[in-house]
Amino acid sequence: MAMKSVIQLQREEGRATLLFSRNDKSVNVLDEACLEALEGHLNTLEANVPEILILQSALQGCFIAGADIHAIAAIDDAEKGAELAKRGQRLCQRIEQLASVSVAVVQGVCLGGGLELAMACDYIIVVKDDKTSLALPEIKIGIHPGFGGCVRLPQRVGWTVATPMILSGRAVNAKRAKRIGLADMLCHTEQIEAACVMLGKQGKRHTKHVKPWWFSLPPARTMFFKLAERKVRGKFCDVDNSYPALITTLKTLHAIAGLSGQSAYTCEAESIGRLAITPVCKHLIRVFFLGEALKHQEAVKLGKSAAAKLQHTAVYGAGIMGSGIAWVAAKDGTVDLHDVSAEALSRGLKAASKFSRRPQGKNQQAVHQQAVERLQRIRPSLDCSGLASADTVIEAILEDLNIKKKLWADSEALVDSKTLLLSNTSSLSLSEQQADLKHPERMAGMHFFNPAPKMPLVEIIAGDKTSAETIHTVAALAVRWGKFPVVVADRPGFLVNRCLMPFMTAALRLLQQGQSAPHIDGVLKRFGMPMGAIELADRVGLDICLHVGEHLSSSFDGPENGASETSISAQPTLKQFAMPEWFAKMVADGLLGEKSGSGFYVYDKGKRQAVNKNLDNYVQAASGLAHPHREKEFDADIDMTGETGALSAMSAEEIIEACLIPMLVEALRCLDQGVLDHAKYLDAALVYGIGFPPFRGGLLCYFAGKNRSELRQTMVDLGFEIPVNLEVLDEFS
Repeated sequence: MAMKSVIQLQREEGRATLLFSRNDKSVNVLDEACLEALEGHLNTLEANVPEILILQSALQGCFIAGADIHAIAAIDDAEKGAELAKRGQRLCQRIEQLASVSVAVVQGVCLGGGLELAMACDYIIVVKDDKTSLALPEIKIGIHPGFGGCVRLPQRVGWTVATPMILSGRAVNAKRAKRIGLADMLCHTEQIEAACVMLGKQGKRHTKHVKPWWFSLPPARTMFFKLAERKVRGKFCDVDNSYPALITTLKTLHAIAGLSGQSAYTCEAESIGRLAITPVCKHLIRVFFLGEALKHQEAVKLGKSAAAKLQHTAVYGAGIMGSGIAWVAAKDGTVDLHDVSAEALSRGLKAASKFSRRPQGKNQQAVHQQAVERLQRIRPSLDCSGLASADTVIEAILEDLNIKKKLWADSEALVDSKTLLLSNTSSLSLSEQQADLKHPERMAGMHFFNPAPKMPLVEIIAGDKTSAETIHTVAALAVRWGKFPVVVADRPGFLVNRCLMPFMTAALRLLQQGQSAPHIDGVLKRFGMPMGAIELADRVGLDICLHVGEHLSSSFDGPENGASETSISAQPTLKQFAMPEWFAKMVADGLLGEKSGSGFYVYDKGKRQAVNKNLDNYVQAASGLAHPHREKEFDADIDMTGETGALSAMSAEEIIEACLIPMLVEALRCLDQGVLDHAKYLDAALVYGIGFPPFRGGLLCYFAGKNRSELRQTMVDLGFEIPVNLEVLDEFS
């Protein structure tokens, strides 16, 4: 068996190179093996100091991908967390204090601890490469930099640049790194040697003054952090409980700004130790691992080779969804966008062009140029030209089975026998769509969520005749396009919509019982949902919600279509999907939500305004309430207590249980019926598909922390029978 290789120390006259070169992983990671190797090599270097020390990677596309997240996940004591950070700090300080001139050559991803290690060097060279990317993304897993990044990044780029960079975790490319002062030199691969020699002759790096100059004034510094905190609190609901690392990081940076020497590093280490043991940190790490599991699932591995050959996609339907899918597919291939009219294509291209607009911020020209080039890879088409050479066809047309089947019949006659045929349907059966095809094995569902370019999840649906090879290829293709694929069975509603609809119908029942829309939505937003269930219905479109609800209700709410005897109940006591009659009347009267300008709320140019003043005419007629809602009693982002009309407002906990337990029941039913293979993928699907708050770890993870007896009683109180497979939650306790 070959010995594990982590770091090689190479020497030549007057020069030493630490070559990070894992042979057991695809990327360089600062795990225990790497830290031990680095400590050993530094002992050697301190005993025999070279004139110049180079830190470089032998792995293509990766300098160092960061610290070992598994080690962070295992921290259960704040002191242990602080000590782990101090160990990393000591390594960086040893490099910094070495008499050698040290140079980090960054080519490829340089993240977290990898960037902190590079910043400990006297100089950083960034290589012009599309994969070169530098970031401190620790905030995304509920902590902040801990190997000295909170101290060294401000020294290099200044506090006004470093603070938002740490708080957002956003990456900068090579050119941007040089522009902001993070890197000292930008060069091509063939210029690396000359660049190292040039920087080596400049001698050790001297500490620069505080940037900007006014930051050295305590009152100005305090004002800066107060404004930064105000901005953070304005962006997140209940940020102290949902993303405590944001406020803690600001306070830590504020403290470090007034400290010097070892005190600043100690402050950083102790702060990260406290954050590493918080439930939020553990949940965010769990969600990160869930995403990694989806990207590296067996189906993706098996389909990677076939997916790499797919370079030409035809997209049918230039609506919002079709144009969004075209943009996604144009990431690294050509796309033909088909529709029946020039007007529709024009609207579709205009919609896609919105994603190519110049991003906000400094030095985004390169990003903008890439977006323009991506848009140029989308070709509009009114006929079937180019279809013969397409290796993938995706439809995003009307949700009508007959229309879709005609499209597939027409397309199959024009494409190669191995061309993938993919349906973006959100509700229609794949098995029925492929029933009349000559080669049904190459058809699958590839269900994007709206907006397709932004939503990270894609449902991969296997029809009765879909081959395993097709599923593998489509799953790998989704990953190549930057998505998280979850493979689900061909059942009504598939997975995400089937779990989402009970959440929405539960909110409608609360509305009918007298709770106000702002109160319901406000509680759910404070819980961490991206938007409340009532507003979500408006955004999706009330007509679409009604259509999906009727479809799922006919499939699951009736006695003959209920859950199996071994699952929830053969005859659920509470209908999960049935839409109330007053909801159907709203749709019939043209109240469709955002797209019509009014639904439950009124909208002005896409921005939500007040509650629709005519809403009570529909809800009260069904509920029999004698008193109208008080429209202005609650703000959607404020904790709500008090009364609504003649009824007391339900507590936040009551509303959360009333809306989420129906989702939980349906999720357990999906698992029982084999809609997907792994329970952990369900949590991932709901986080990446509907935005279930990641800081809670996922739906199953959230309820796993609840008392089982109380949860069972709440289910009964809400009208559900107890799921037999409720013990699934034990896996996440």
